[in-house]
Amino acid sequence: MSILLLLVGLACVKRPVDYEREYAKQLAPKKLEVSSAPSSGPVRTLRVRVYVDSDYRDQVLLWRSSIVSQLQRASAVVRGPLGVTFELDSTHPWERRSSDSELDATLSELEALDPGEDVDLVIGLVSHLKGFTASQHHLGMARMFGRHCVLREMGNAEEVGYIMRALTHLPADERDSLAHELKLHKETSVLLHEWAHTLGAIHVQNSHWMMYPEYGKNQAAFAPQTMELLAVSLRHLPQARRDAEARRAWARELKEKLASIQWSDWDGPEKDQAVAWLDGIASGRTALERGPVPLPPVDRQRIDEVLALDKQGRFEVAAQQLEPVARRHPDHEDVQALACYVATRAAPGLPATRERCEAAAARFPRHPGPLISLASLRLREGKRAEAQSYLVQVRQRAEARQETNPDQWAELAVLFKETGSVTWAEQVAAKASGVKEVGKVLTWATQMRRWMALPPDPETSGVPVEREGDLIRAAKEVEAQLDKGTATKAEAKLQWLTREFPRAVVVQVLRCEVHLRAGRVGPARAECRKAVAAHDEAVNAHFILGWLAVNAGSRQEARTHLERVIALEPLHADAWRLLAEQYRAAGMRDALMELKGRYRVQFARELPVG
Repeated sequence: MSILLLLVGLACVKRPVDYEREYAKQLAPKKLEVSSAPSSGPVRTLRVRVYVDSDYRDQVLLWRSSIVSQLQRASAVVRGPLGVTFELDSTHPWERRSSDSELDATLSELEALDPGEDVDLVIGLVSHLKGFTASQHHLGMARMFGRHCVLREMGNAEEVGYIMRALTHLPADERDSLAHELKLHKETSVLLHEWAHTLGAIHVQNSHWMMYPEYGKNQAAFAPQTMELLAVSLRHLPQARRDAEARRAWARELKEKLASIQWSDWDGPEKDQAVAWLDGIASGRTALERGPVPLPPVDRQRIDEVLALDKQGRFEVAAQQLEPVARRHPDHEDVQALACYVATRAAPGLPATRERCEAAAARFPRHPGPLISLASLRLREGKRAEAQSYLVQVRQRAEARQETNPDQWAELAVLFKETGSVTWAEQVAAKASGVKEVGKVLTWATQMRRWMALPPDPETSGVPVEREGDLIRAAKEVEAQLDKGTATKAEAKLQWLTREFPRAVVVQVLRCEVHLRAGRVGPARAECRKAVAAHDEAVNAHFILGWLAVNAGSRQEARTHLERVIALEPLHADAWRLLAEQYRAAGMRDALMELKGRYRVQFARELPVG
């Protein structure tokens, strides 16, 4: 009997959890969705030509068979739902090194090497990255509506090393198997992601799907909405690449499909840009392939000379030198954007300059350059609201254009600053961390929020983000009119501000100042107290309250407000002087000495007080 009980007890004891194998299951990629049902119609074969660069050949021993397997895995995903398979046309060694090259430049090289007019897709295989990334932009690249893509080798040593270290107690063959499984999943997913871009597919906001901007091991298929787009393009291609009327018909149907599908995962600038591009193709204004074809060496050299002339300030000569190149390449977006820019430098006041930039902006809806030039022209004319509307479009284009670099974001942040768009300047500056100009923009934004009593949250401030510039310009106009002594004009503008922004704290600050200048001390104090109660960083309201307290002999209140002013705006010299006088009058020698030391550090001179 005791033996039976022992056996029953042993049966009830749970086996210990193998945590490493459970963790390995979590690391394993999701199986790609492969339809077992055949396509409803005939299966169409897409011919693929592959170029393999020197680094890739060094890193992948059996690279030819690896390419065939990669195409077979991708075919298994799209054969059922889309009725297509990939077939290797040929492979070619590509005598170049790619370890440190950017994919956009590599893609341009591939397009110049082989136009690919006799195949459906041209692939360039290049080196893996030295570090780990999930960004699709760094793993592969293709142009929307193009026929080329470049893909990195996916056997990243850092990623493999992580798996080996994390699962150190598992047998080596199990760890190797998991690393290989992840590599194959990533190869297939990234290939399909970039191929879909060539058919007009745009990114989605749900990381579950393969068109998400970052690769994930949980991605196993395209979203149904993306599948609908791909099906439209596959019906029209390759004929649409060869025949103008077929191309326009394809663009019209794809545009209608994008417009008809109401799906929040597509909402945003990338969809807007795709629709605009398709509208250009449908009307014949825009070439099919998105992205510039590499220039001949002689024209590339001429552009380098133009850029050098621009740096030297020789704008008219630069414009003259560029004109022949611009005439030779009317469909090259970078050349036309540069021609617009150079024209704004050489002849900003000519109507022809604006017309040229407007034409380039309409012709190349993906390129932000012409809109930046138009915004600069408007800023030069003092038309900040119009400049802001251009900059909003620039931001949308830059966000849709994957290769936007930190310097370009910094330039955009500076331009938003010029329009008084505090929030947008901050948001764009955040994309350009490390660029010198960005620090100045963020300092300006902080100061502007405090001087204009503008909290970051629009719900709190009562000021829509797109109208911050209107508020700041109107507030500055009230200040300017008060300084001129034209109280009637100041009151009129303040009434406009009150009507347009009834909840803006700066309205109370300006009312406080109007009362003060009119000698109405009581109402002035009341308005400024309302302002600091609503937003404690309203620096000018604190200063006025401090000044009023000084004159009323309320030393403690004066010190409180003036100390707050210096904390918020260390460059407010009058606040330092008044506070020093208060410390001296109260016999606060230690505080005064400490204040003098801080002033010396801040201004590199002595505080002008006894």
